[in-house]
Amino acid sequence: MARSILVAMDDSPLGRRALAYALETFPDAHLVAAHVAYLEYDMLPTDTPEVYEAAVDELDEVGDETAQRVFEAIKEMADDGAVTVSFLTGEPEERLVEYVDSAGFDGVVMGTHGRDGVARLFIGSVAEAVVRKTDVPTTLVK
Repeated sequence: MARSILVAMDDSPLGRRALAYALETFPDAHLVAAHVAYLEYDMLPTDTPEVYEAAVDELDEVGDETAQRVFEAIKEMADDGAVTVSFLTGEPEERLVEYVDSAGFDGVVMGTHGRDGVARLFIGSVAEAVVRKTDVPTTLVK
């Protein structure tokens, strides 16, 4: 039986569905819901203090709003203390893979993607990367 499960959470219905699945499937496991905030600032010169500060301010604003919605969803779905919440920043696929490796999770549960419309028919790049780059069983919820 799995002892420690990472549930990758974003602000999407599939993120909430992944948490519901983990709560139901692994009732005795230690569940950690991780949300990753990411902004694309790869092309900006972060050595310029003004640009760096603007990027951090924007990450704080976006991260706070989205994270708040994600954390509220977790609170609504899980009993107090049933899920540990972790907030990460950076490239989602890289941060999730690093977190799985460093924390020694026994498994991962995540949505197949955070999109809708026709794009929802394909597996997301973050989900695909986590499946490919980690050595633990990963369950994709759709």
